[in-house]
Amino acid sequence: MRIAVVVLLSVLIGAAVFAENSYLERKLLRADPDALPADATLLRFAVSRGEPLFAAHCAICHGATGAGDPAKETPNLRDGDWLYGTGGVTDIERVIDYGIRSGNSRAWNLAIMPAYARRKPSPTDKNIQPLSPGDIADLSEFLMRQRGRPADRDAAARGAALFGGHAGCYDCHSPDAKGDSAIGAPNLTDAITLYGDGGREALFMSIAYGRQGICPAWTKRLNPAGIRELAVYVYSISHPGAIQNAH
Repeated sequence: MRIAVVVLLSVLIGAAVFAENSYLERKLLRADPDALPADATLLRFAVSRGEPLFAAHCAICHGATGAGDPAKETPNLRDGDWLYGTGGVTDIERVIDYGIRSGNSRAWNLAIMPAYARRKPSPTDKNIQPLSPGDIADLSEFLMRQRGRPADRDAAARGAALFGGHAGCYDCHSPDAKGDSAIGAPNLTDAITLYGDGGREALFMSIAYGRQGICPAWTKRLNPAGIRELAVYVYSISHPGAIQNAH
């Protein structure tokens, strides 16, 4: 009899937990994604379910804590610096859904860093004029100066002319070099860098040989609830105190 009672209670508790989770999942999917950080119940629910999903699917590239991996050229998801969008749940969810240069027609794929050292433009870089090693070095000096780091004044001046002139860097990175998150062009004036240490050598390599990182699309690999839970989890690790501040 006691065993039967224990089994019955376990079944009832399991059913209650399942019913509550199903209710919260439906509520999560109906909610405005960018309003979720203000809802403590849904935020905690999504984070608790998103964390194991991150460990299973995302940590292999972004690291267990989401801090990224320079060796794999994967971004830090904890620093609040966003290459695509502004870091809201909607923007994060879009990246998870469709990816970056993933082949999905709805993926972010406008910003492709060309390889300026090529003697002949590639099919995707047909409007890009190749630059000499000296030109690339001058551009690197200009970007070092823009970051407030020591730079050769004359070389930086030549690099500035190239940046705003025939190199065409301004077209993606904007005239002030602060980038454009609408297309995924990075801010070149801050200390945050995805490739290398942000020094001259890393800058030279990026300009000379290009960068075209890829994030896969998860829209057919995870269900909509899982994708939203992942997005909320990533939001939470990039916004310390988000759960405490929810109400």
